[in-house]
Amino acid sequence: MKRRWAILWAVASLASSASGWTQAVAGENGLGRLRAVVETSSARDAIARVTWAEAAGQGDSGLAGVVYTILNRLASGRWGDQVDAVVNARGQFEPVSRAGGDWRTLPPVSAARQARVDTILNLALDGRLPDPTSGALFFQNPKIVAARAAAGAVSQDLVNFGGRQPSVTIGDHAFYGPEPSRGGQPVATAPASPGERGLFVLADGSIVEDHP
Repeated sequence: MKRRWAILWAVASLASSASGWTQAVAGENGLGRLRAVVETSSARDAIARVTWAEAAGQGDSGLAGVVYTILNRLASGRWGDQVDAVVNARGQFEPVSRAGGDWRTLPPVSAARQARVDTILNLALDGRLPDPTSGALFFQNPKIVAARAAAGAVSQDLVNFGGRQPSVTIGDHAFYGPEPSRGGQPVATAPASPGERGLFVLADGSIVEDHP
């Protein structure tokens, strides 16, 4: 069963958006220049595997948060200028670390799941999906990290990266910018979308949602 819906909060006006607006947003987020880097099937496979390993069950907003964190890291150059270098950076993405340090050892994703990540990537690179994380370079599940700290498995300083204020919380994940602020403004919270959802851009530019 298909029904039309607005992807996150930014693409509700996609069908009526002018190309000039799209180009303006693409210029603002600066990610259009990454297209050549992420256009290979290997790069997209890597992003999809890591995104699903990190955010399965977090809804499309949660997937978009992880995709944007990867893109923001790629844009920063701090972890390298290729997708492989970014997602395989030592100690950065826990599923990759647990799988031996190479994203290729993560389970492959289904065609439907790949399509969901590809849609988010395409919208982000086209400037049609503003960054829901506000430029995040880091994220964590604070509850899991706090539980590990309480058990003595990790340092207490790792919880919220030393008590820092997230730029946004999406589902179970808190996202942090390059220099996360402490205190100050309240955290914006977006609940994870319930259940499995598929995002697809049709030929006429409309967004549809597939329920399995």
